[in-house]
Amino acid sequence: MPAMLELQNIQKKFADREILKSVSLELGEGEFLCVLGPSGCGKSTLLRIMAGLETPNAGKLAWRTPDHNFAFVFQEAQLLAWRNVLENTRLPLELQKQPEDIQNKKSRAALEKVQLNNFENHFPHELSGGMKMRVSIARALSASPRVLFMDEPFSALDEVTRFSMQKQLRELCEKEKLSVVFVTHSTYEAAFLADRVLMMNTKGGEFILNKKIQYSLPRTEELRSASEYQGTVTEISRKMQEAFR
Repeated sequence: MPAMLELQNIQKKFADREILKSVSLELGEGEFLCVLGPSGCGKSTLLRIMAGLETPNAGKLAWRTPDHNFAFVFQEAQLLAWRNVLENTRLPLELQKQPEDIQNKKSRAALEKVQLNNFENHFPHELSGGMKMRVSIARALSASPRVLFMDEPFSALDEVTRFSMQKQLRELCEKEKLSVVFVTHSTYEAAFLADRVLMMNTKGGEFILNKKIQYSLPRTEELRSASEYQGTVTEISRKMQEAFR
């Protein structure tokens, strides 16, 4: 698949600590890329550099397509408590100063994509954790991005909700033909979601695994009990243990 985004020899330091030594990677068009590694290895820093939220000390970041609209989904939903679901969803469009009728139309379409179109008048305190995260994803989708950067968005959810959100996200990204960079600590989550898995170690963000993933089964709940999925989880888990050394 053609590259949408390319990083070449990215370096990042905080004070005297080298977080990323010389990181290079490509994100393909329509690719779901999962990035794993131990805490403190630079996963979130790398994601923030890709999204332009951090500036590298050295290296080059280049978009290979003229249309590189993107959105960032954080670990916490970060909804505004005084705004209802629709108002939270349309916030990016307000910042773009789009007409109010267009804001509402696009926001309602985004809420429908995450199956929350009947909750537009609810406030954050009336929502479950999974619903709040779906609003956060809808807010990201409202501006019609081609790329989603996601930093452990499901880590605070219970397992049942997390599994459901993984399935919904994968289906949505396939339908919308989105490119995704998804940071996670979970080997099971990465094995279910990813087209490709990158594993970072603690030595300056070096990649010790760059694995493409293809299954004969669709990404449904049945996949989780399949031997090919379990084999992928085992392979990634072994590399995760190596990353801690």
